[in-house]
Amino acid sequence: MRLGAQEWAKYTYQRPAEDALELLGSARRGMQSGALAKRGAEFVLVVGDHVTPLSHADNKQLAAATKHARTVEPALAVQPWPARAAPPVVVVIKRRRIPVTH
Repeated sequence: MRLGAQEWAKYTYQRPAEDALELLGSARRGMQSGALAKRGAEFVLVVGDHVTPLSHADNKQLAAATKHARTVEPALAVQPWPARAAPPVVVVIKRRRIPVTH
């Protein structure tokens, strides 16, 4: 588990103020990793728009871990990457030489 806006920005986007999700950082659960968020009293794992609720045992562990964690820095204003044009495609067609017999 890692806290901070830099961490959750890797997995999801900043939510509007009226959204119930409070983004905290990033976490891993088995092979799945995503943004760690708090919805009400329970912790969830968020990847894009997909929200995965965590088990009761995971919630207890995360509540204990985040209780003593440092305060999270203010939300990060995430901006999309600027679009870049791809280089043009170059196709090289070799000449075919057909041997002519006389």
